[in-house]
Amino acid sequence: MTCRLLENGTGYPAALAAVRSYLRAAGARDDLTAVDRALLGLRGGQDLLAGFDHHTAGHKRLLMSAILHAAGVREATAPPPVGAANGNLHTWKRAELTACQVIWARAASAAVDSDQLNLLADLLRRPRIFEGNHLPHLLFLHALQPYPAHEAAVRHGLDLLVATQRTDGGFSVAESFDTWVTSIVATALTEAGTGREALTRTAVWLAACQAADGGWSYTPQATQTDMDTTYTTMVFLNDHDPAGYAPHLAAGHAYVRGLQNTDGGWPTYRRGAPSEPAMTGGALAVLAQHPGEHAEQIVAGARWLAGIQKPDGTFERGWSLAEGNAIFRAVHGLCTARDRLPLPPSVADAVDRALDRAADHLERTHNRDGGWGQRAGRASDPVSTGYALAALGLLRRTHPLPSALAYLAARQRPDGGFDAPADTAAPRPIPVDVPVLIPAYVLRGLAHFGR
Repeated sequence: MTCRLLENGTGYPAALAAVRSYLRAAGARDDLTAVDRALLGLRGGQDLLAGFDHHTAGHKRLLMSAILHAAGVREATAPPPVGAANGNLHTWKRAELTACQVIWARAASAAVDSDQLNLLADLLRRPRIFEGNHLPHLLFLHALQPYPAHEAAVRHGLDLLVATQRTDGGFSVAESFDTWVTSIVATALTEAGTGREALTRTAVWLAACQAADGGWSYTPQATQTDMDTTYTTMVFLNDHDPAGYAPHLAAGHAYVRGLQNTDGGWPTYRRGAPSEPAMTGGALAVLAQHPGEHAEQIVAGARWLAGIQKPDGTFERGWSLAEGNAIFRAVHGLCTARDRLPLPPSVADAVDRALDRAADHLERTHNRDGGWGQRAGRASDPVSTGYALAALGLLRRTHPLPSALAYLAARQRPDGGFDAPADTAAPRPIPVDVPVLIPAYVLRGLAHFGR
């Protein structure tokens, strides 16, 4: 998408040469996803969102069609109609969908709302990339570039974009995931027994990233807070120094309470959006830090989460390509709720059944090489193995440990790290590779299994 923008404009020859160099190198890789192949002109005709059964599927089809069209993919087809963005969508998603609608309206020679163009221009004129997120920023640029009246806004947006180009010539989906990544790594190190002094500066930095609403954003550049980052940050701060960070934790608990939906579950970003298993598991683990104060919320959340489990023991995967991520998050929340709060008998029975089904699924999908894959029948990888070990440790199912340790030992690099396929999906279901999280997820698995 950046390459097309720079080809259509002038004044950025060095950036254009670098991004072309990156794309040439990327085309020679043997681990390209279906989306990668489509964008590089190597598409095999498959539906890039086949099998994506999710409440965001309609929006994602619009987004994917706009991305392909903006990138110049000839096979890009107009998406089915999608309703206007509603108040439950988070900040950049509303603006992103507006840009997609503008792109496709122009492609169809339909009228374009000048108010939509002005909105996108205002977002481009900001001093930094909106919410630190490259993808909507790129869509804003593609939507506005054909309109001479917005040339100044496009020029400013391109200046911001080029300033964030990476040394390899490419661009990630966001400027950074610094808050989210730091919270996960810090949680893993703390659970593994790293001394408090070693993480003091990390705790200070994360505490300072707390937003006015009590939650945390995935990056310091974003104002939109989320349950995902709030979960791991609060687990870390509570384990690190609960007394010292009591005000931050209290504000975080208020944020989590306010995000809960009427069905008992939690969404990622905004109350009223569909509840998600992984977010609900994280929220339960956080509220159970003070179970007596949050008994009503915990009971409602545990009831919803146990009831939403699939018959095979899995949960909707959320922001991960691996089943184990949501399973671990759900198990973390349900085990913590069960262990720290007397649940009503009907809820306690449902929780016990859900935990047994999750454990049975993990044991049933344990590969012969000792590891786990992203889904049943997939090749093992260290991240999925870390998720499974973390969940089984909480569930006190220990018999897979020897073969799992042998698998991880065989996969570990001399520097202590691991190689694994991309696990995070952002935006869902498009994979984004965050290598620093691979050893962190393995460490969390080993730490929980070793308790």
